[in-house]
Amino acid sequence: MTRRIVRDVSLLEKISSVLDFELGLGIASEIVNSLVRESYSARFALKWNRFWSCVHRGFCERSLSQGISEFFSSIGRVFRLKFGFTGASSPRLYEFLDRVNWVLGEAKARVCDFLKKYFIEKFSGLSDEDIEGIAYYIARDFVGYGKIDPLIRDKFVEDISCNGIKEPVYVFHRDYEWLETNVIFNKPHELERVVSKLALRCGQEISIARPVIEGVIKPEGYRVNLVLDVVSRRGHSFTIRKFRAEPFTIIELIKKKTINPLVAAYLWIAIEYKQGVVVYGPTGSGKTTLLNALALLLPPEYKIVTAEDTPEIMLPFHDNWMAMVTRLSSDPNVQSVTLQAQVEAALRQRPDVIILGEIRSREAYSFFQAVSTGHGGLTTVHAEDTETLINRLAAPPMNVPKSVIAAVKAFVFIARLSTPKGFVRKVIRIDEGVGYDPDKDKVILKPIIKWDRYEDDWYMTSKESAMLKAVCEITGLKYEEVFEDLIRRATVINWAVKRDFDLVMFHTIVRRYSRNPDEVFKQAVKEAGVYKIKIRETG
Repeated sequence: MTRRIVRDVSLLEKISSVLDFELGLGIASEIVNSLVRESYSARFALKWNRFWSCVHRGFCERSLSQGISEFFSSIGRVFRLKFGFTGASSPRLYEFLDRVNWVLGEAKARVCDFLKKYFIEKFSGLSDEDIEGIAYYIARDFVGYGKIDPLIRDKFVEDISCNGIKEPVYVFHRDYEWLETNVIFNKPHELERVVSKLALRCGQEISIARPVIEGVIKPEGYRVNLVLDVVSRRGHSFTIRKFRAEPFTIIELIKKKTINPLVAAYLWIAIEYKQGVVVYGPTGSGKTTLLNALALLLPPEYKIVTAEDTPEIMLPFHDNWMAMVTRLSSDPNVQSVTLQAQVEAALRQRPDVIILGEIRSREAYSFFQAVSTGHGGLTTVHAEDTETLINRLAAPPMNVPKSVIAAVKAFVFIARLSTPKGFVRKVIRIDEGVGYDPDKDKVILKPIIKWDRYEDDWYMTSKESAMLKAVCEITGLKYEEVFEDLIRRATVINWAVKRDFDLVMFHTIVRRYSRNPDEVFKQAVKEAGVYKIKIRETG
């Protein structure tokens, strides 16, 4: 696979060298990227289908006349035949994305001149508008992702799903859930070209012998699943799972009412003092989003090790962070690197906190052992409720002893709920691991924070918290002092929400609080007042 990628990089360099020579600019990579940046501007619209009672997601691109379409096809053939161009991604095409703005005006004009010089003999009378349209489609189809490129660039789209030939592509919209789009692959070769490009850009080869593959497309880092028609009845299919370029912060989750300052402050204390935290819930409930937002609260001086199947966790302000991803291989001469191997390797690196994107198998045992020996730990698990969670962890293939599961101090249940205003994500409850009953072989859990559906707010079920008591044992502080710190942190977070701090500013506040909590707390109280924690003793 490496040889194929290197070969394609050399082909791209040939194209770049021709463009550099003809345009007189040493910035061919920026030129191609500037055209791609233009393709991001496709206009989107939501349309209500009264017959089917559903919403459609459509977009409008520049259209080409029939003659110009033939002209564009001839250009495509030249690129493919003369340069052997396959459309593989290269870091060279993306490394200057932040510097393309100044190139747009002059470079686009020179690209148009380049096209006129080589192709005007076949089609005379091309307008500048026609050439700009051709330039757009060159960028979209050769550097971008073809017909689905505008969907990949749409910041409101989280998932893209194609179910087969002559079927509309569906997207999962951030606000409107699943929507049908006006993108349809009517010709088999169109869909095959996109599937091949996606496979190539995630560094894998899809074939009849291997008709189903999963990977990460570069350089975006999006997760992709590809299926060929030999095992898909409706034709080739693919699903792309997108991730935000900038992670959600605790402030954004509070504004979305996924959590409140009490929940955020409680979990902030838990992860800072290396108490194990497990976020669980059904698919699509926002587990990884919450996990990443919590990880941003970790002290910047901590040694953090993350292990994932697909790279999703982002910690832009933690320099002492080692990010590991799995590598599976069917070749006996190539070592497979599993999550379990990565967790075991992480334990030899003296980490303060180990973060697993998700546990599904034997890595669970290693993770819980690490937590029980004093390492901080954060992870996610698919489970519908607390009982299902414990049963999954204790059963094969995870096989975590229930006595070890009890070492985790916070089990956070998050779910996706249907409301009159649409779907929302909420942390429903937080349970604490209190202990283990060997006679009943049962993990003893105690609810500490619950969500009130009617008030849409969170409250503590008791002022006595097992996690806060564990912090007292670590720090030597009195319980009242630790509980006061909980109030202080909730106050600071509430102030940050009211001030609408962005990612950078909020990180600054978190860092300041770890060094001088009194100063930050006083500033928060002055501007937003002391946050009042609700407590409802349940007995």
